[in-house]
Amino acid sequence: MVRIKNRYIAVQIVPYTPTQSLRLNDHSLTKILLQNVEKYHGVYGLGVIEQGFRVKYINDRTKMAIIRCLHRGQHFVSSVLPLITLIGDVRAKFRTLYIGATIIQCNKFIVKHQKQFLDRTMGQLTSAKERQDLFKRVMEFDMDR
Repeated sequence: MVRIKNRYIAVQIVPYTPTQSLRLNDHSLTKILLQNVEKYHGVYGLGVIEQGFRVKYINDRTKMAIIRCLHRGQHFVSSVLPLITLIGDVRAKFRTLYIGATIIQCNKFIVKHQKQFLDRTMGQLTSAKERQDLFKRVMEFDMDR
């Protein structure tokens, strides 16, 4: 019996103009990625990644996402990410932060990255209520999808 190997790609979505929210969900991000893989790699590329492809996590506040794909289709996804310039109706780009073999390692990297984000942004907030609210929204890590 052969084990199915997955790859987890941690990406950051960087809008060209600073926006508060991209209003993305996992379904719309999946649709954008699959359309671009089909555009650049054709039906073969789409067929290779379609099985096992899923957006596991997306945080609209930090603009971070974790994408799961099969090991054999990982290069199709990672080669398309820099070519995407339009996400929904917002001009933005993907920045690949980490590619790992397990969701646990990807989770550790995301938590470390989000703590660094908190360190940078906490100094800009004045009230304790705003800081607590930011901490809750940034450090939420819901992987139930």
